[in-house]
Order: sequence, then structure tokens, then C-alpha cells
Amino acid sequence: MVGNPMNTKRKRFVRRGAAVVEAAVVAPLMILAMFGMIEVGYAFMIKQTVTLAAREGARAAALPGGNMSDVTAAVDASMAAANLTGYTTTSNISSVGPTDYEVWVEVSMPFDRAGFTGQLMGGGSFNITAKTTMRREGVDAPDGDGGGIEM
Repeated sequence: MVGNPMNTKRKRFVRRGAAVVEAAVVAPLMILAMFGMIEVGYAFMIKQTVTLAAREGARAAALPGGNMSDVTAAVDASMAAANLTGYTTTSNISSVGPTDYEVWVEVSMPFDRAGFTGQLMGGGSFNITAKTTMRREGVDAPDGDGGGIEM
């Protein structure tokens, strides 16, 4: 049995119009999803950089004689490598006594969601924060354990 050739031709034209409508609906959603993924990736990059900067600052603070200017220099170097500005650095290094065995460094940076997808979702901003705590070198812990390996 052979179908009517006129019916086949008519179905082809109807389907072509449906494809245009589908593309008009799906394309903006795909573009929005793509920009959203780019912005989430950028936020993760900033989080990783802030974490690295806090770690480098804590390393500088943990060294014998480490002070806040050493911490600031280490954090500034890490953040400058990623071209990031507008962050704040806090530490307990200035209040650490000679017998205190831990120092911490916290780096916080505001992340503005005013990008392409942020405007659609309400914008705003939030802080990306990382805090690292390390033992100071050359200071024994209260339990008498200097952190070394005993043999």
C-alpha cells in the first residue's frame, strides 16, 4: 500500500515549523545554562584562590618570627597572581604569645552575582571566605607533643 504523496509533503512542512519553534525555546535556555556554568566556575576559581591565599598566609605566620606583615605579603602575592582585589585578611598572629602553638589566617572576598545570570536571579553578593589554622614552628603543643615523629 502506497501513501498519498500529498500527505507526506504536507507533514514535512509542518515539521519544519516545529523545529524552528523548538529551537526558539531551547536556545535561550541553553545560553542561560552556559553562562550560569561559567559564573559558577568563576566562583569556584575564586574560592580556590582564597583558600590558597589563606594557606600561604598561615605558612608565613607559622614560621618562627612570623608577623602580620609577613602574612599580608604572602596573601597579597597569592591574590595578585589571580588578579583579585578587594579582599580582607585577618589573623590572630598579633595576639599570639610565645607559648601559643596555633595561628590562623582568614581571607574573605566579596563575590558579586551581578553578572548575566545573577541579574536574572536577583543579583546580590556574598562573601567567599577561607580560614586556615597551622601549628607554629618551634613551639610545643600543650600536651607536650611538638608535632614531630618519635622513634
